[in-house]
Amino acid sequence: MDVKPKKSGIHPLSLVGAVVFALVLIGGAYLVFRSQTARSQTPQTTPQYLMTILPAPTETPTLMPTEMLPTPTLADVSILPPDVVAVGRYVKVVGTQGLGLRMRAEAGTSAEVNFLAMDDEAFKIIDGPVARDGYTWWHCEALLDKSRSGWAAESYLHVLELSTTQP
Repeated sequence: MDVKPKKSGIHPLSLVGAVVFALVLIGGAYLVFRSQTARSQTPQTTPQYLMTILPAPTETPTLMPTEMLPTPTLADVSILPPDVVAVGRYVKVVGTQGLGLRMRAEAGTSAEVNFLAMDDEAFKIIDGPVARDGYTWWHCEALLDKSRSGWAAESYLHVLELSTTQP
Protein backbone atom coordinates (compact mmCIF):
# COMPACT_ATOMS: atom_id res chain seq x y z
CA MET A 1 0.00 0.00 0.00
CA ASP A 2 1.29 3.03 -1.15
CA VAL A 3 0.11 5.81 0.99
CA LYS A 4 1.09 9.17 -0.10
CA PRO A 5 2.11 11.31 2.69
CA LYS A 6 -0.31 14.18 3.30
CA LYS A 7 1.00 17.51 2.49
CA SER A 8 0.58 19.92 5.29
CA GLY A 9 -0.14 23.04 3.27
CA ILE A 10 -2.97 25.46 2.89
CA HIS A 11 -5.47 24.68 0.25
CA PRO A 12 -5.46 27.25 -2.61
CA LEU A 13 -9.24 27.80 -2.39
CA SER A 14 -8.86 28.71 1.28
CA LEU A 15 -6.35 31.37 0.29
CA VAL A 16 -8.69 32.79 -2.34
CA GLY A 17 -11.60 32.82 0.15
CA ALA A 18 -9.47 34.56 2.77
CA VAL A 19 -8.39 37.25 0.25
CA VAL A 20 -12.00 37.84 -0.87
CA PHE A 21 -13.15 38.05 2.77
CA ALA A 22 -10.38 40.54 3.57
CA LEU A 23 -11.31 42.69 0.55
CA VAL A 24 -14.97 42.73 1.61
CA LEU A 25 -14.00 43.83 5.13
CA ILE A 26 -11.68 46.55 3.84
CA GLY A 27 -14.33 47.78 1.36
CA GLY A 28 -16.99 47.92 4.11
CA ALA A 29 -14.68 49.84 6.42
CA TYR A 30 -13.85 52.26 3.58
CA LEU A 31 -17.53 52.93 2.89
CA VAL A 32 -18.30 53.55 6.58
CA PHE A 33 -15.40 55.97 7.06
CA ARG A 34 -16.12 57.74 3.78
CA SER A 35 -19.77 58.37 4.73
CA GLN A 36 -18.71 59.74 8.16
CA THR A 37 -16.15 62.10 6.66
CA ALA A 38 -18.65 63.25 4.06
CA ARG A 39 -21.07 64.19 6.87
CA SER A 40 -18.43 66.08 8.77
CA GLN A 41 -17.28 67.95 5.66
CA THR A 42 -20.70 69.37 4.80
CA PRO A 43 -20.45 73.11 5.36
CA GLN A 44 -22.34 74.37 8.37
CA THR A 45 -24.77 76.93 7.02
CA THR A 46 -25.78 79.83 9.14
CA PRO A 47 -29.24 81.27 8.65
CA GLN A 48 -29.29 84.33 6.45
CA TYR A 49 -31.75 87.08 7.11
CA LEU A 50 -32.85 89.65 4.59
CA MET A 51 -32.68 93.07 6.17
CA THR A 52 -33.64 96.43 4.82
CA ILE A 53 -31.81 99.28 6.44
CA LEU A 54 -33.90 102.40 6.68
CA PRO A 55 -32.28 105.72 7.43
CA ALA A 56 -33.22 107.22 10.77
CA PRO A 57 -35.77 110.00 10.49
CA THR A 58 -34.35 113.45 10.77
CA GLU A 59 -35.94 116.02 12.96
CA THR A 60 -38.08 118.49 11.08
CA PRO A 61 -37.76 121.89 12.68
CA THR A 62 -41.07 123.19 13.86
CA LEU A 63 -41.41 126.90 13.27
CA MET A 64 -43.48 128.86 15.70
CA PRO A 65 -46.09 130.85 13.82
CA THR A 66 -45.55 134.57 14.11
CA GLU A 67 -49.09 135.43 13.20
CA MET A 68 -52.34 134.31 14.74
CA LEU A 69 -54.13 131.34 13.27
CA PRO A 70 -57.19 132.33 11.30
CA THR A 71 -60.30 132.63 13.42
CA PRO A 72 -63.35 130.69 12.35
CA THR A 73 -65.83 132.66 10.30
CA LEU A 74 -69.42 131.93 9.42
CA ALA A 75 -68.18 129.90 6.42
CA ASP A 76 -66.22 127.61 8.82
CA VAL A 77 -69.25 126.72 10.92
CA SER A 78 -69.57 122.96 11.18
CA ILE A 79 -72.26 120.75 12.64
CA LEU A 80 -69.70 118.01 13.36
CA PRO A 81 -68.46 117.44 16.91
CA PRO A 82 -65.23 119.33 17.67
CA ASP A 83 -63.05 116.18 17.88
CA VAL A 84 -63.94 114.82 14.40
CA VAL A 85 -61.46 115.23 11.53
CA ALA A 86 -63.00 117.15 8.63
CA VAL A 87 -61.98 119.43 5.76
CA GLY A 88 -60.99 122.85 7.09
CA ARG A 89 -60.04 121.57 10.55
CA TYR A 90 -56.57 121.85 12.05
CA VAL A 91 -54.87 118.66 13.21
CA LYS A 92 -51.57 117.60 14.72
CA VAL A 93 -49.61 114.36 14.26
CA VAL A 94 -49.77 111.98 17.24
CA GLY A 95 -48.88 108.39 18.12
CA THR A 96 -45.75 107.77 16.02
CA GLN A 97 -43.43 107.36 19.06
CA GLY A 98 -40.89 109.63 17.42
CA LEU A 99 -40.72 107.71 14.13
CA GLY A 100 -42.76 110.25 12.19
CA LEU A 101 -45.83 109.95 9.98
CA ARG A 102 -45.32 109.22 6.27
CA MET A 103 -47.08 111.95 4.30
CA ARG A 104 -47.85 110.39 0.92
CA ALA A 105 -48.41 111.78 -2.58
CA GLU A 106 -51.72 109.91 -2.82
CA ALA A 107 -54.04 108.12 -0.43
CA GLY A 108 -52.88 104.54 0.21
CA THR A 109 -49.99 102.63 1.77
CA SER A 110 -48.33 101.97 -1.60
CA ALA A 111 -48.17 105.64 -2.63
CA GLU A 112 -44.84 107.49 -2.71
CA VAL A 113 -43.78 109.17 0.54
CA ASN A 114 -43.38 112.96 0.20
CA PHE A 115 -41.89 113.61 3.67
CA LEU A 116 -42.09 112.58 7.33
CA ALA A 117 -44.22 114.66 9.68
CA MET A 118 -43.06 114.47 13.30
CA ASP A 119 -45.27 114.24 16.41
CA ASP A 120 -47.08 117.49 17.34
CA GLU A 121 -46.55 119.01 13.87
CA ALA A 122 -49.72 120.94 12.85
CA PHE A 123 -51.56 120.76 9.52
CA LYS A 124 -54.81 121.92 7.95
CA ILE A 125 -57.10 119.34 6.33
CA ILE A 126 -57.67 120.41 2.70
CA ASP A 127 -59.23 117.27 1.17
CA GLY A 128 -60.66 113.88 2.02
CA PRO A 129 -61.71 111.51 3.31
CA VAL A 130 -60.58 108.59 1.13
CA ALA A 131 -60.93 105.03 2.44
CA ARG A 132 -58.11 102.81 1.16
CA ASP A 133 -55.92 99.95 2.50
CA GLY A 134 -57.81 99.80 5.80
CA TYR A 135 -57.25 103.47 6.66
CA THR A 136 -59.17 106.72 6.24
CA TRP A 137 -56.88 109.20 4.46
CA TRP A 138 -56.91 113.01 4.68
CA HIS A 139 -54.97 115.47 2.55
CA CYS A 140 -53.06 117.73 4.93
CA GLU A 141 -51.15 120.97 4.32
CA ALA A 142 -48.57 122.55 6.65
CA LEU A 143 -49.63 125.84 8.17
CA LEU A 144 -46.64 127.94 7.12
CA ASP A 145 -45.18 125.96 4.21
CA LYS A 146 -47.75 125.12 1.50
CA SER A 147 -45.22 122.85 -0.26
CA ARG A 148 -45.36 120.44 2.72
CA SER A 149 -48.57 118.64 1.93
CA GLY A 150 -49.57 115.00 1.65
CA TRP A 151 -52.09 112.31 2.51
CA ALA A 152 -52.05 111.00 6.08
CA ALA A 153 -53.91 108.19 7.87
CA GLU A 154 -56.59 109.50 10.24
CA SER A 155 -55.51 107.22 13.11
CA TYR A 156 -52.37 109.39 13.53
CA LEU A 157 -54.18 112.75 13.46
CA HIS A 158 -55.70 114.60 16.41
CA VAL A 159 -58.01 117.60 15.94
CA LEU A 160 -56.70 120.84 17.47
CA GLU A 161 -59.15 122.91 19.45
CA LEU A 162 -58.85 126.54 18.44
CA SER A 163 -60.07 129.03 20.97
CA THR A 164 -60.60 132.67 20.25
CA THR A 165 -60.48 135.35 22.88
CA GLN A 166 -63.62 137.33 23.55
CA PRO A 167 -63.11 141.13 23.61
